[in-house]
Amino acid sequence: MSVPVVVLDDPASLPVHGVELRVCSTADFLRGGDVAVAGARVINLAAACGYLEAGWYVSLLAEARGGRPLPEAALLEQSRDRRSKERALREQGVDVLDAEEVAARSRLAAQRSPEVLGTGLTVPLVIDDPDEPQPRAPGAHELAAVRIVAGSPLGGRAHAATAQRCFAAWPLPLMEALLVREAGRWRVFSLQPLRLAELDAGERAELPALLARTGTRPTPEAAPTMPSLAVLWDGSDPGTASSAETLDRLARVAADHGLRVERLHPSDLHLLSDHDALFIRTVTGVDQPAWAWATRAEALGMPVIDHPDAIVRCGNKVYLHELLQRAGIATPPTRVFGQESSFADLTAALGAPVVVKVPDGSFSTAVFCIASAEDFAARVPPLLERSPLLVAQAFLPTAYDWRVGVLDGRVVWVARYHMVPGHWQIRDAKGGQVRFGRVEAVARAQAPKAVLQIAVAAARRIGRGLLGVDIKDTDTGPVIIEVNDNPNLDTGYEDGIEGDQIYAALVRWFLRELRPADGAPGAPASRAPGLVGLRAPIGRVPAPRSTPYGAYQVVGLELEYPIVDRDLNVMPVAESVLASLGGRPCSDVALGRFGVSNELVDHVLEVKNIVPHSSLARAEAELVEGVRRLGVLLDQEHRARLLPGGMHPWLDPRGARVWKRSNRRIYETYARLFDLKTHGWANVHAVHVNLPLGTADEAAAMMNAARLLVPYLPALAASSPLVEGELTGRVDNRVAWLLEHQARLPESMGRLVPEPLGRLADYKREVLAPMYAAVDRIPGADALRAEFLNARGAVIKASRNSMEVRILDVQECVRADVAVAWFVRRALRWLARHLDDLPAAPQWMLEDDLLAVSRHGGAARVHAPFASGVSRDAAGLTSGREVLAWVLERIAGRVAADERVYAELCAGIVARGSLSEAILRKLGPLADAADAADDPSAGRAFTEAARTIWIQLADCLLENRPWSGRDD
Repeated sequence: MSVPVVVLDDPASLPVHGVELRVCSTADFLRGGDVAVAGARVINLAAACGYLEAGWYVSLLAEARGGRPLPEAALLEQSRDRRSKERALREQGVDVLDAEEVAARSRLAAQRSPEVLGTGLTVPLVIDDPDEPQPRAPGAHELAAVRIVAGSPLGGRAHAATAQRCFAAWPLPLMEALLVREAGRWRVFSLQPLRLAELDAGERAELPALLARTGTRPTPEAAPTMPSLAVLWDGSDPGTASSAETLDRLARVAADHGLRVERLHPSDLHLLSDHDALFIRTVTGVDQPAWAWATRAEALGMPVIDHPDAIVRCGNKVYLHELLQRAGIATPPTRVFGQESSFADLTAALGAPVVVKVPDGSFSTAVFCIASAEDFAARVPPLLERSPLLVAQAFLPTAYDWRVGVLDGRVVWVARYHMVPGHWQIRDAKGGQVRFGRVEAVARAQAPKAVLQIAVAAARRIGRGLLGVDIKDTDTGPVIIEVNDNPNLDTGYEDGIEGDQIYAALVRWFLRELRPADGAPGAPASRAPGLVGLRAPIGRVPAPRSTPYGAYQVVGLELEYPIVDRDLNVMPVAESVLASLGGRPCSDVALGRFGVSNELVDHVLEVKNIVPHSSLARAEAELVEGVRRLGVLLDQEHRARLLPGGMHPWLDPRGARVWKRSNRRIYETYARLFDLKTHGWANVHAVHVNLPLGTADEAAAMMNAARLLVPYLPALAASSPLVEGELTGRVDNRVAWLLEHQARLPESMGRLVPEPLGRLADYKREVLAPMYAAVDRIPGADALRAEFLNARGAVIKASRNSMEVRILDVQECVRADVAVAWFVRRALRWLARHLDDLPAAPQWMLEDDLLAVSRHGGAARVHAPFASGVSRDAAGLTSGREVLAWVLERIAGRVAADERVYAELCAGIVARGSLSEAILRKLGPLADAADAADDPSAGRAFTEAARTIWIQLADCLLENRPWSGRDD
């Protein structure tokens, strides 16, 4: 085993005696020095380890030189990400007291014990009894600071297990964990990198021996991921179904069973896919924010309480009445009525007084006990304005209602909900004041059997989730008042008798639902070495902007790649890859500024800049790092790789699998309307270049510039010359297939060339409105009534105030894609500024030019009437290559130093042709020979040559270099 190498700013600050360590200064290491690191552990103790600082380069170069850096460069930047750190620690089984919980305790103390906060505490408050939360300051004996050297604690064996777990989650050579003890256990509330200068003399003396041990053992492998339950909760909402203390109790019980709990605010929907299951504790209803969470969870395949079906079934009392009546389950005498009914009609059937309810009311609101015709005339008409149907029930006065909590057909708690004194309901709102009746928990064994039986019978008609069944026990037997999909569950109330058993039952339900077919509990977790490093953030995410970007100020790219095996056949493993990278089943993963997500089919991934960049070089660096990590993960777990190019060269799309995990309703609608097993859907891989719109005038000019540019971009970006292993005579088969793939909805794509735009405000009326009207004419197609349906070569995305240029094939490497984006950005800006000076371009000419360029590339004969001064033939036509050269001449002046590489690459493509044309130069003669010869070996030579080229292109993607065949 190689001797570890320690890199630090001042070697004299770490005397090494009697241990096998090599010490190198940071400066010498960066210069190359004479230290051989291949195969060795390189321990980076440099002081400045921020992005692009000296220490960051130490880890980066150590890996490049064949060493095993500790830490990896990617992890250094992620150290700033508190949320990622807390998540990684929990996945390793570390008991974390997170920042949100610390803040919540401070708020609680401000209400209950303000004197505690007056002491200027710098440590978290502790709570001794979760059931009676009373925050207090911890004593000195309840605090500990553990300094960790590569997984071992300095100064003895105390907290050794915690040190090992922290290092497994966050492998930094030096760090300090701060712990607080409460309720008999130690909890980590801070984990931060530690600098060598912060160690005292005794600690420095102990350090070399601990560092030397890192050369004899690998970085700990990540433990199997602990599944995560997201709880949708809003503490400011008076209608929330559980208190903060209740959720603390749930989290404590869940942790004992191996389930993590994290609360999410209704504004955090984008974080839902980071978790494995969802428990909704906010007000539900199809018109409430929780509905989007429930449907999103269902689309992601997550276990969810409450399921959308339960929300619908419980949310409308008319539906519930019909459902229970058909099942023969007893309810109070009930009538559903509308405008035609009178007080006399209802009381004749139900007696007086009568209880009238709106179908979708909750918390006893919009429920009235009506005893007279006058009261009926005052109360009912306003309710009928809200709903054409109302529910009337016979008045059954009781001292209390039974509330039975049913989970998956089993009773988990029972309570009596007493009426408010002097009122007929459990809730009374008068004069701006709300009063509730007493809640009395009852042991399940002591509740009337008939009450429990009818509760279970009613709940089973709704679903398998958690339901609260309200029952009145009358002289003639129990009757169902209603079934609630989001029942209250609060510590000290509903759980007053059953206690932790209720929460344990909930946790077991979620874990059962998460159990995969092989019987192993929890979400699948990769055990690939270095996965923690692969998940580290890429680039620093900036604070949210308060002002929009200016036109062309930044660029964001999205690139689509199929996943292939070593023989280049597609592999439908996108879901597994996303789960491994994200740590749980999900449809998209955010790693700092880099993101990866699913596409229409299971064998394609999309990579992207989550945050746009003004610097194309920085955008390239982030995408390259993300693609590299995907390459490592695919190789380790599937012996697979990503394949560049606008189409897979020999895929038979009929065998493709459509993505099922999320956006199911959208994809199923697409599948019903279109044939998704064609090349136009299952085998098209594009680059989307996203640019901010700026002002309304700038946006309109940008779209009109895109209209001029789009037809000629395939001459620059075409990379799809083969379809099912055959040359078709086209350089851009992807564009050809796009012209067919939504033909049933021509309004959604036109002829790919954007239409002229007078004002930005006209885009909605002239482009989107006809597209939405076409959708509305197709029964059941409303899921597609969104801007994503627009398939033109350049579209306006109002949702992010940007233009998306999407006519481009994916190139062989990220650098080439960024070069194309450089061309697009500068060309659009130049054309937009000179629109008034350019000759008019009729739409039909531009559409004809796109067809010609997609077939013949740079050699295509085109009209391009705006390109004045180019050479033309007798028919007034020029070539696609001439048009690109004309544009390039106008945009290539005063190029910034960090963009010259893109300008040079584009100039080479314009001069020699697109990637497709370069491939055709190689394969065309072989195809001609195969056609001319009656010899199978000629066909095999073509096939093998094509396979060799695409293997080379896949290598180019990982190495981020243009294909050498472009220059031949």
